[in-house]
Amino acid sequence: MRDRKEYSAVVSHPFHVFNGIFLTLPLDGIRQTGLRVPLLQEACDEGLSRSETPSEIIERFLAKQDLTDASEGADLLFRIIQYVERQVVLVDALEDARYAQLNDLGGAESLQSLMQRVRRHGKEEELRSLLGEYAVRVVLTAHPTQFYPGNALAIITDLAKAMEENDLVNIRKLLHQLGLTPFFQSVPPTPYDEAVRQSWYLENVFYHAVPDLYARVAQALDDPAGIYLNPALINIGFWPGGDRDGNPFVDAKTTWHVAERLRATILRCYRREIRDLRRRITFKHVSEILDQLQDQIEFAMLHPEDERLSVIELTKRLEEVADLVQQHSNGLYIERVRAFLFKLRLFGLHFASMDIRQDSRVIQSALDDALESMDMDVSVFRAKSKKEQVDFLFSWSTNEPCGPLKNERHQDVLESLRVMRKIQDQNGERACHRFIISNCRGVLDVAAVYALTRSVGADQLPAVDIVPLFETIADLDGAHNEMQALYAHPEYSKHLEARGKRQTVMLGFSDGTKDGGYLRANWAIYQSKQALSKVARDAGITVLFFDGRGGPPARGGGNTHRFYASLGKDIENVEIQTTIQGQTISSNFGIPKSAGFNLELLLTAGLQNRLFEDQNSEMNASQAALMDELGELSYAHYETLKSNPQFMNYLKTWGTLLYYGQTNIGSRPTSRKSNGVLSFDDLRAIPFVGSWTQLKQNVPGFYGLGMALEVLESKGRLHEVSELYASNLFFKALIENSMQSMLKSDFRLTAHLADDPQFGAIWRRIKEEFDRTKRLVLTITGQKDLMELNPHIRESIALRDGIIRPLLVIQHFALGQMNKNHAGESTRWDEEVLRRLVVRSMYGIINASRNAV
Repeated sequence: MRDRKEYSAVVSHPFHVFNGIFLTLPLDGIRQTGLRVPLLQEACDEGLSRSETPSEIIERFLAKQDLTDASEGADLLFRIIQYVERQVVLVDALEDARYAQLNDLGGAESLQSLMQRVRRHGKEEELRSLLGEYAVRVVLTAHPTQFYPGNALAIITDLAKAMEENDLVNIRKLLHQLGLTPFFQSVPPTPYDEAVRQSWYLENVFYHAVPDLYARVAQALDDPAGIYLNPALINIGFWPGGDRDGNPFVDAKTTWHVAERLRATILRCYRREIRDLRRRITFKHVSEILDQLQDQIEFAMLHPEDERLSVIELTKRLEEVADLVQQHSNGLYIERVRAFLFKLRLFGLHFASMDIRQDSRVIQSALDDALESMDMDVSVFRAKSKKEQVDFLFSWSTNEPCGPLKNERHQDVLESLRVMRKIQDQNGERACHRFIISNCRGVLDVAAVYALTRSVGADQLPAVDIVPLFETIADLDGAHNEMQALYAHPEYSKHLEARGKRQTVMLGFSDGTKDGGYLRANWAIYQSKQALSKVARDAGITVLFFDGRGGPPARGGGNTHRFYASLGKDIENVEIQTTIQGQTISSNFGIPKSAGFNLELLLTAGLQNRLFEDQNSEMNASQAALMDELGELSYAHYETLKSNPQFMNYLKTWGTLLYYGQTNIGSRPTSRKSNGVLSFDDLRAIPFVGSWTQLKQNVPGFYGLGMALEVLESKGRLHEVSELYASNLFFKALIENSMQSMLKSDFRLTAHLADDPQFGAIWRRIKEEFDRTKRLVLTITGQKDLMELNPHIRESIALRDGIIRPLLVIQHFALGQMNKNHAGESTRWDEEVLRRLVVRSMYGIINASRNAV
């Protein structure tokens, strides 16, 4: 275990050294600004400790700088924001550079440790058998959670490498570049721009990390050619350009252009690979074959419409090269040939598998439009029973294609299915074969997609896996009944037979937590997986769970691999599938070393779970009953908060809820509703959770847990929860993730609201629940401080929070001044300047949190 001293030595102390270098750079006003930042940090620390308001802190600070003019004061605040943003980059780059020192790469959860345990128990053959079917799939999304622009991410990568190599000359140049690079984006990216940004990670990180891990697994099994491994052991999924849920800017043309981009990117990687291979494999028996392969790849790059390039043929020729090298050249550099073969096996011609996603309400409206185009009376169809509607939809013939639909978004549903087939024809079936139904209610939505798929015509019918996404508490609770009915339908049963008797079901952590609170949502998903596993097994179907997770614990993030390690035998675990987005990509998968390690943790989590009996991963009846009780108590308390008439007003007034769309970080609107009053139901989980993060209250990560624990404490039963924490890995992971959310909270920032006539009551209620939760969580875990067992994470959070505290105070100062303006009180601050201060401060705050949204 790493301690605070080590973190200080490898990150905190070097941070101050590099920050000093930053001060000496020839940048306009950098020294004057940099010298004032620690003064503001000190003023914030002292002011908040004295319960001063952000307005009092900022006004006093500016007065001490002799800046009585509002425009001059605003100019300094903007320069401080920009400076602090660069300080955050320094910490990110240092943590990436010191990744191996901060993480135990050969620890208990590593592949090395798993193999030692496998050999001790003589389970080599069982593991070899498992790896023939087991898989991990991480899906890169385009969700707006990444506040770094692409050029800043590239600087972080280069800076981390220079720091790792202790290249001071290059470090200074990169810091200079950093100071000259703008972070704010004047216009939002297009969906294609988002795809290009995420494809950078494919080319520069995953292309190296994934086959390297694959090779290490093969080597561990004494199977260097990977004969026994699932060809899709590690899969990369891709949502940019395919996810049109709530994003009117994604259409079939976008999807096709992104698929072309992915193909072009992987071919570019293969061309580099074949060139590097030719520099080493210069032997007379094989050089001609390599020349031919390079010609084929380069021809395909120049003629993207040509479909003759084949993964099967490329693989066959490379295997021929490997055999010749083994026979005639003593196997020299054969590991490089195998590495290329592994890449072909894993990435094909598609690089990453695109998913199509659309909301169930759009799908049902498109279905109505399609029925009308076929001169059918929609009202008559909708008047039928649910069973009659489902039977009709599953009987839809491919000989009944529907005409163009009147609504553009509805027509796009059909076009997205057609483009799926087009992508498969060019890049292979793995390139795009899943249609995900957001906000899925069950059988009727799946049947609608099935019918619309067939309505595109037999000649354009794609191979498709229909994936229901259950998100709300009610939908999670009823998901197993809907899937049971689906498995029983003869037509859908035939469809699954053709798809290898496998059904993917997606479960949404983000919206589940927003809807039901932290504890209830996570327990509901656990129970849903249990019930869905049972009905699938009873039907002879293998269910594959796809988890829609965000960055923070409140959206299913945190130490994700420990959740998978905690699942009992009653939850199907053939594959681990999870989304990774924005900050999670850059922080956990931003460099090959961190990407490889985090993929390794996901891989070993599921394998350990299946190979070894662990009583701590099983949930017995009494433990389940206790979880039920805790979940319901937590849910009831969270519901009272949501029903508070000031709940949304509080977030709109003192949170950043209304400003997310102004940051220009994503193409997707922040609300599902394009106009009108913003309601809780229309609100997306990302701005919801992110607003609580910047309030430093993190409500979605703990609220309700404390009240549930207190009720049991009042009954003299808190020891039952302590025993549950000590004996069940799932509950332990839940509690430890919640501790992380609480550690990132700081109620001093908003303490001035305690006696506010409008928001005082709701602020006090949240603070009371926080204090209650913290006290009882420490009691049941036996810890004196939050996350005391993870000191280097505590140190990282402390360093980052100290750096961004001035930004938080500036942001809440600006919000407070705007609230005064709106209330008719005169201030010396311009409304537009205040708005810009709020928006600009969001970047550094979110980036520093790394998994804030």
